Amino acid sequence: MTRLEDTDLEGLAERAGRDLEDAPALEILRWAADTFGSRFCVTSSMEDAVVAHLASRAFPGVDVVFLDTGYHFPETIGTRDAVAAVMDVNVITLTPRQTVAEQDAEYGPRLHDRDPDLCCALRKVRPLEEGLREYDAWATGLRRDESPTRAATPVVGWDARRRKVK
Repeated sequence: MTRLEDTDLEGLAERAGRDLEDAPALEILRWAADTFGSRFCVTSSMEDAVVAHLASRAFPGVDVVFLDTGYHFPETIGTRDAVAAVMDVNVITLTPRQTVAEQDAEYGPRLHDRDPDLCCALRKVRPLEEGLREYDAWATGLRRDESPTRAATPVVGWDARRRKVK
């Protein structure tokens, strides 16, 4: 599938956001799979496996992108491994360019305490930007009920910073 132009993607996202506003999650994921095919992925923190499970039902073999910051609990890595083993998904693990030890050697230990913005840029933002390059659309487990700032999050929207449907 070829990549659509940004203006086409943005318009598509706006229309889908309106049309699918009250749709169940599985229907939204099926729309994304039908619309984008292999240029669609799901990101998951592996806090739970709900989104990966739903995505596997909508689009068997879907790419599920996991960002391994190097700071996860063993249980989180275990959840990722279990998802890969039992669900019909393709788990893709993204890692930062530096290990935690390499980052500590360059920037000093506990960078996350001293400069959380730099730490997040190195360990989360850059790897995710690189990992999402080949996709036109991505889904997350963002929930409207998690905070007041997320209450108006569209079910399908335009991620202007990344220039993708989300």
